Amino acid sequence: MRNYTVIIALIISCFHFKGTAQLNQNGEKQIVIGQVDSLYSETLKEQREIWIQVPEEIDSLKKYPVIYVLDASKNFYSISAMLKQLIPWQIPNSIIVGITNTDRTRDFTPTNVPFQRGHESKTSGGASNFLMFVEQELKPFINNKYPTENNSTIIGHSTGGLFVLYTFLNHDDVFDNYLAIDPSLWWDKGQLVKEAEEKINTKNLKEKSLYIAVANSLGKAMDTVKVRKDKTEPTEQIRANLKFHDLLVENSKKLNYKWEYFKDEDHGSVVIPAQYNGLRSVFSWFPFHEMWRFNTPKRYSIKQLIDPYYKHYEKLSKRMKREIKPEWNLINDVGFFILEGHNLPEKALAFFEMNLDFYPDKSGSWVALGDYYVSQKDKAVAIAYYKKAIDIDGNQDASVKLEKLEN
Repeated sequence: MRNYTVIIALIISCFHFKGTAQLNQNGEKQIVIGQVDSLYSETLKEQREIWIQVPEEIDSLKKYPVIYVLDASKNFYSISAMLKQLIPWQIPNSIIVGITNTDRTRDFTPTNVPFQRGHESKTSGGASNFLMFVEQELKPFINNKYPTENNSTIIGHSTGGLFVLYTFLNHDDVFDNYLAIDPSLWWDKGQLVKEAEEKINTKNLKEKSLYIAVANSLGKAMDTVKVRKDKTEPTEQIRANLKFHDLLVENSKKLNYKWEYFKDEDHGSVVIPAQYNGLRSVFSWFPFHEMWRFNTPKRYSIKQLIDPYYKHYEKLSKRMKREIKPEWNLINDVGFFILEGHNLPEKALAFFEMNLDFYPDKSGSWVALGDYYVSQKDKAVAIAYYKKAIDIDGNQDASVKLEKLEN
């Protein structure tokens, strides 16, 4: 008899351990969260350093979404820490790729403005080249080296956020999720905002996830009504972001976005809360809220217990662009939990049959059903399931159980 007073806690802890094991100690008693790699860019004509974090026990048979983080020296650590808190239930276990800088003004700005805000910026306007590097060199480099999912996210702050929105508006096929934190939309007198309406009108971006966080740069004497009429340099940032927000609202039927204003945060302090909220937002489709119905199965019909799994994993498959299935062990354990912990055999059977539906070629699916029919004292049906498991791969567990039933 299984100890079902602790089984659900074990299910949760096992998944949690898989998602948080990265922060372990190496042989020198150091905490390691990633590694440094690099590649030479023919587009940019320079060596580019990247920081990588992969799941602790990376499985080449599994696929992982990729989160690309601009300004790695500032943002890699916080994104890494947030993943530890959010996986596996809120966002999928992912590979993090941090991109370090050589000339961030050059790489993140879409137009050349030789002098702005009291600083020279002669090299500005290289966003198209930098995007070419990311799309044609960096992403293939990562995809060839790691088991990556066909789902990627980009995160940027300030001019990094400007680059995120430039990419979203002009090359939306490069990423699936776009997270822009207090983007510098004031750049070049708000040129990207001026172009945005036409760009949005020519596309349907509902399949992309966009999150924009905006800090409070109003100033003490301003509010959101007064600031729209202001013409001074200190309010350029908030004015440009408010104009972009208006465009998003006007085109909301074509977009899947969240725009969030942080009234208590400035341009620097907004980064951490925006990263957290942003990851939750762009992966809002990932959490499986209805899974926990198995804790109180008497309250639900078989259909109400089972259907959410099919609907949820169909949604995940669409997002990931391949078939995504629930973990076999999870469904199996839930089935036995309902059978032996709640004594609801018909509802338990639905979970075993669901596992067979998702994993018909896995001998364990047939063994579990054999075990179920043994518990129901239906020897003939149990024997048939054990024989099928043996036919698949010679399952030894099924062989032992079959021998006991036939003797």
